[in-house]
Amino acid sequence: MQSSHPISTESEHLSVADRIESFKAGFLGVIASVFAFFAIALLHHFLQNFLTGEQLISSFELGNSFILLIKLGMIGFSGFLFAVTYRYIVRRDRNSHLKSGAILAFACIRSFGAIDRDLPTLTLLPLVQLALVSAILLLENIAWLAIVQSLLETAIQHKWIAAFGSEAQ
Repeated sequence: MQSSHPISTESEHLSVADRIESFKAGFLGVIASVFAFFAIALLHHFLQNFLTGEQLISSFELGNSFILLIKLGMIGFSGFLFAVTYRYIVRRDRNSHLKSGAILAFACIRSFGAIDRDLPTLTLLPLVQLALVSAILLLENIAWLAIVQSLLETAIQHKWIAAFGSEAQ
């Protein structure tokens, strides 16, 4: 049985101002992600030398400028998507579980993808080292997204970016 009313989608109700705010959030996500990438890459470099003295995962091989450019493009695009999605998820809600859940969901997806890519190499490691590598990778992604989230929250608090669905747009 068909309904006489077409199903409306949420995107039909987004104003131009709301789309601009989402773009601003996404752009901030790009900038924060690139900054976080370099900060975490530096920390990762020192940690891996301190812990093992060998390359644990290939996420931060930055010697080739073409590969670096591709990595920065991917991290920037991921940061854009996270920021836009995060702005939509949290809206004006102060639920800390919702905020941390968004970070953890994105971090797990990104970490599991990297682990899956390097799985043939990682399975050659002893189980404890495999667990350590996986934990470090997950923590790096959580830290990256927490930096983006923190900057987004600051921008929303200072009204540089409007919260999703706020009347003051």
